Amino acid sequence: MKPFLKLQSVPEVLAALGTFPVPEETDLVPLDESCGRYLADDLVSDQEVPGFCRSTVDGFAVRAQDVFGAGESQPALLTLTEPCQMGVDVTRPLQPGEAAPILTGGMLPDGADAVVMVEYSRPAGGDLVELTRSVAPWDHVLARDEDVQKGMLCLKRGQRLRPQDVGLLAALGHMQVAVARRPRVALISTGDEVVPADTTPAAGQIRDVNAHSIAALCREEGAEVTFAGLLRDDEGTLGDLVNRLCASFDVVLVSGGSSAGMRDHTLDAFCQGDEKALLCHGVALSPGKPFILARRGSVCLVGLPGHVASALVCARTFVRPLLRHLQGGPVDMLQGHVLARLSRPIASAQGRRDCIRVLLEPLEQPEACCDRVQVAWQAVPITSPSGCISSLTRATGIVLCPEQSEGLYEGELVQVELLQ
Repeated sequence: MKPFLKLQSVPEVLAALGTFPVPEETDLVPLDESCGRYLADDLVSDQEVPGFCRSTVDGFAVRAQDVFGAGESQPALLTLTEPCQMGVDVTRPLQPGEAAPILTGGMLPDGADAVVMVEYSRPAGGDLVELTRSVAPWDHVLARDEDVQKGMLCLKRGQRLRPQDVGLLAALGHMQVAVARRPRVALISTGDEVVPADTTPAAGQIRDVNAHSIAALCREEGAEVTFAGLLRDDEGTLGDLVNRLCASFDVVLVSGGSSAGMRDHTLDAFCQGDEKALLCHGVALSPGKPFILARRGSVCLVGLPGHVASALVCARTFVRPLLRHLQGGPVDMLQGHVLARLSRPIASAQGRRDCIRVLLEPLEQPEACCDRVQVAWQAVPITSPSGCISSLTRATGIVLCPEQSEGLYEGELVQVELLQ
């Protein structure tokens, strides 16, 4: 029996995955097919978004100084002008003492610097309107570059495009997107006892589960998967097939034969006498100890255990980050939910559930929490009008402020739903 080498830790293996070269080829895909792909280049905006001052509410465009001190008992009396038409360039400037009816998303006329909500207005006869609420400059207004500034780094190379990122690309007019090409993965199943999943196993045989579950995981991470065959436990046959596949694939993945028994041939098929090719044989992971990682030039050779649970655990732990890395993404991408400390208080109205966009930043000193859970992040709220798509692209996650709450306190422990 071949002994395991020294067991490596999961972080050590992940670090080794990050040493494989990222293919330089890119694909140019239509915008509507780009979600889930990895951006090939930084995206720097060549324009401002929205490009004009927009109202964020239904109401009246005004000069803030004209409604200074306005209230129920002392309303501001202004002269109505023609309404601001949606989707039309408003060319007539707003004069002192005037108010222009405007809808949400409408363009403010020159001279206007705020909007009074329609709830705080009442007709005063003829072409006059009374406004019963004062506003500060730029209240209820989305500035011409508040969403995206010209020259702003909007999306980074290696970022996996999410629905909100696709929305930002659309806002900037990018209908074709350069993305990393999909990693090419060859998948081999091995085992004298393994038969194709579409056959009826005889006594002592099992259906090939790994060929399908591992292929599904790889495709979920954006890879092109080719099933290269189901082999018996024969070192020579496996070695020859691995040699041929290395010429055409980025990753050659073998299921089964990764342990140290007499019928486990994956290690020898990968290394073929070259001990320098071996990066890992055995990892401190349960299930999943008999994991193999080797290198043949720029090709990554991965040996997974044959047991289905062990194989899938190893694939989730190592193959998934490997495929992200080969598309320019981070090996250590966060998934699901994390706990974080809120960096500042958030106000909320009772009876409404608020979804707070946050940016996760590492704490200088991680802290232990209840049930021995470690908190390593702080959640920094992103304040931006709901019309800004860029706030979602900057956000790492969402914090929910429940209906019965009036807000969250600085330093409060919150659950962050990750947007990755």
